[in-house]
Amino acid sequence: MLDILNGFLLLYFLILCILSALVPVLVKPIAACFVRPSTEDRALLAEMKKLIAEQQHISMKDEFATYSKLQRKINKLDGILKENSQTRLSKSLAVKGLVHIVLQVVITLIIIVSLFWFRREPIVALGGDPFPFTSILQYPSDTENAVSAHVWVLISNVSIRALIKPFISA
Repeated sequence: MLDILNGFLLLYFLILCILSALVPVLVKPIAACFVRPSTEDRALLAEMKKLIAEQQHISMKDEFATYSKLQRKINKLDGILKENSQTRLSKSLAVKGLVHIVLQVVITLIIIVSLFWFRREPIVALGGDPFPFTSILQYPSDTENAVSAHVWVLISNVSIRALIKPFISA
């Protein structure tokens, strides 16, 4: 039988472990807010599309000079857009790495401070006597046959990461 001794802490640590496991998923939308195409890039892309549309109405055989002049402009704009895209991509990777590290550090610090704060609080009481694991499960709590916050976080973290892994990697 299982008795929940501290439901608030059970849910609190469960939510923190879920957030910790979902950091890779949360990084993408957060980083996307910082790295977007500039208005200059959008204007260049619109101009390039306009030139391509204009070029399609020109016969290559009849007006070769005009056609190739437009093609050179298109190639120049395409080169600028590719260069800006590479810059934006490298910036995006740096932002994603930074956001990932910051989120993971903040969540980890919250978990560590919370574990220190609630180190003597039992989370769940077990009905039977888990003989060989009694002292490991209850450490540092003094409650008999209980699961401490430390062990609860460890169990939750491993379980949640194992359950979420197929969905994240897909």
